[in-house]
Amino acid sequence: MALANLHGMAIPKGTIRRRGMMNTEGLDPHLLHAWLTARSLARELSMPVAEHGGFRVDTGSEMETVRWVFPRMCDGLKDVARRIHQPRQFVKVCETSEALRAALPAHWTIHAPSHVMRAHGPMPRRQLADGYSIAVEQSGPVTSVRIVTDTGILAASGYGAEAHGVFVYDRIVTDPEHRRKGLGHVLMQTLHEARGNPNSFELLVATDEGRVLYETLGWEKIASYASASIVGM
Repeated sequence: MALANLHGMAIPKGTIRRRGMMNTEGLDPHLLHAWLTARSLARELSMPVAEHGGFRVDTGSEMETVRWVFPRMCDGLKDVARRIHQPRQFVKVCETSEALRAALPAHWTIHAPSHVMRAHGPMPRRQLADGYSIAVEQSGPVTSVRIVTDTGILAASGYGAEAHGVFVYDRIVTDPEHRRKGLGHVLMQTLHEARGNPNSFELLVATDEGRVLYETLGWEKIASYASASIVGM
């Protein structure tokens, strides 16, 4: 299986592994583009646009109007950061928070770090706990999963989307009252089985807490993921 690069040419799968899949600083730009494309599909956002050595995604939400995402630190990231002074605009990079802080002007606020992770090996199987049911909806390349109680209360939900040979897990959430019952595990397992391409790369972004959970499911970190924005004015 090959990924498509920004000009529509095939990128051999082994190339992606050599250039960014096995280190913790920086990510292959073609892989990043595929990930952002799948994420935009899952969230019904504009497609990523190549800019300044990274990608711009117009999000248009109350919390965020636009984000620039970079595969690694570069002059383009610094140029974008210097000319932005309005809130609700985010800069993200597949590097550590410390590296991003050192590259940004003082008026930028660094957020909690995250981790880019990929599936590594078979996912252990688990049965859905008693008292819950699961519903799966497919809309083109996007899959949504909902786990509800027998009384109809939403307990867990998540999305998956596929683009250019990459399957992205997005907005995986379990309600606090329903945690420690394996619902997140079953949700991930269901999305995994819904992939259109069984050979696709499986990616997600995890918090520190989430990283611990996903590692128990056979996932591994492939890059740091730092984020910053301008808070208030």
